[in-house]
Amino acid sequence: MNTTDVGMGSPPMTVTDLSTKAKKFDWNPRIGFKYWARAAETIHHEGQVYLREGNLPQAYLVLFRYSTLVLEYLPKHPEAKEPEAKRALRPLQRRMPRVMDALEALRPEINDSYDRWQTMASQRDAARSVSTASPSPYARHAANDPALSWSYTSPASILDASDYQDLAVDLARKEMHRRKRSAGVWDAEELKRKGAQYWDDQNKANDRRTTESKYMDDDELRRQMEATRRHLDRSDDYQKDYEDDAEPVRPAAYSYPSINKSAPLSYDRPSSGARVEGPRPQPPRPPKERPPKEGYLDRAPLIPLSKPERERRPEQPLPLWPPPRPDKGSPLLPSPLPDYSSLPSSTRLAESSPLPEELPKPPPKLLAEPAKQKRVTFRPAAYLENNEPIRPVFLPSSLRQQFLHIASENTRKGLEMCGMLCGTTVNNALFISHLVIPQQKCTSDTCETENESVMLDFCIENDLIVIGWIHTHPTQTCFMSSRDLHTQAGYQVMMPESIAIVCAPRHEPSWGIFRLTNPPGLPHILSCQRTETFHQHSVDNLYVEAEHPGGHVYESKTLEFEVCDLRSER
Repeated sequence: MNTTDVGMGSPPMTVTDLSTKAKKFDWNPRIGFKYWARAAETIHHEGQVYLREGNLPQAYLVLFRYSTLVLEYLPKHPEAKEPEAKRALRPLQRRMPRVMDALEALRPEINDSYDRWQTMASQRDAARSVSTASPSPYARHAANDPALSWSYTSPASILDASDYQDLAVDLARKEMHRRKRSAGVWDAEELKRKGAQYWDDQNKANDRRTTESKYMDDDELRRQMEATRRHLDRSDDYQKDYEDDAEPVRPAAYSYPSINKSAPLSYDRPSSGARVEGPRPQPPRPPKERPPKEGYLDRAPLIPLSKPERERRPEQPLPLWPPPRPDKGSPLLPSPLPDYSSLPSSTRLAESSPLPEELPKPPPKLLAEPAKQKRVTFRPAAYLENNEPIRPVFLPSSLRQQFLHIASENTRKGLEMCGMLCGTTVNNALFISHLVIPQQKCTSDTCETENESVMLDFCIENDLIVIGWIHTHPTQTCFMSSRDLHTQAGYQVMMPESIAIVCAPRHEPSWGIFRLTNPPGLPHILSCQRTETFHQHSVDNLYVEAEHPGGHVYESKTLEFEVCDLRSER
């Protein structure tokens, strides 16, 4: 099995590069406020995850995008004055002080990684003859993807999800279990062993801060929003200021909020029998046509949603980094797991080169020393038509059949039904872990969600993001109607990996996994001003199938999921 050689990896993007990239998204006020509020919730969640995993450039990008969306765009949306929109916007705005704290803390770390990479690159080039080899297609893509860029503080092993599907699911299962436990489901012995008192003290401090923010009056909230806007306005000049000043200004006495930091996850060495020889091509684009699918796969076991998880939990503050390792007499923190240095060189991964031993010691920072274990990052599973990368999405293979069972009564009546595909991101891949049935109004041709705040509350309480949606065509064939295309645009505008699953149980093919093309699909739908429920579009090739191979969606028989029906919660 060939190894993708990216040397030290792509050069880290600067703060200015990340800020510029974060501002590039397709804002369209014709998309309903509820979709934009859901998108903001999603990218905030992703920012938290990337911070926990140590993927600092990607964390900065998504948190800066969150700030731009919440401060500059959502208040100007045509529906922003409506009561439900105000209720959805307020908690998004209250997070801004913590988001700004995170951005301020990340800036010197990102700049330091960039400076170190430049120094190491100069030393490397001076010690060897200049190579005339051109960069690989993968390296060219990675140079524009902050999730794959080199990091001094948190080096990564970059794996291909198509080769490590079982590993990806196993790591995600462990991480999701860890998050549930860290949310308060520890037993007494675990609490004692992990140094419960220390973390309890940290959580109490965070709770006090959250409570203080929760009860701010409107004037104080507006003042903080103005201060945040000023921070964002000067962010583009930050890189220049950093280069001009020998000692960049950094917060000195601020006590950053802390939560359990994810230890790098480990995995077993791949068996020799599982190795496949041959060069690794760039992930292909989805084909225009796909062969018909076979019948439904065997059902995977379901895990019922336990009652404690349904109860509201206070929102966790944005995690940064835990404090330095304690002395022997201090409460024990979770011990690190084995590193990834044991991976054989023949495995399909692209590891950052080890740091030179003679590098000067870094100045005191939030991270006192680089990570001793490499984190895992999965490379993009495919690329959009505009060459933007899209992450792998893992879908439980039995979810579709379970949804059809729930929708069977509506199907007999000739009524459509929809469900939300919710989950989380782990190691730069997306995992669908919940099938959520929202409150909805169903007809023979449409299904419209209602009381969106209930759905948003559920996602916040359970630390979930919406990765896509699924719906039935009880009488029609499997395709994306014009209304479906407009609905999908609301999901895909801020998360290009979002998918739509269509189930047509009375026809063949009986199902399909789709995404909008970009271009032409997404920009065309966003610019469409037709108001009829169903209408024709003048452009072909508006959507494609998204399932692997060819697409970015992997069905997994081992990925478990939970079902939650919100229709009774009115």
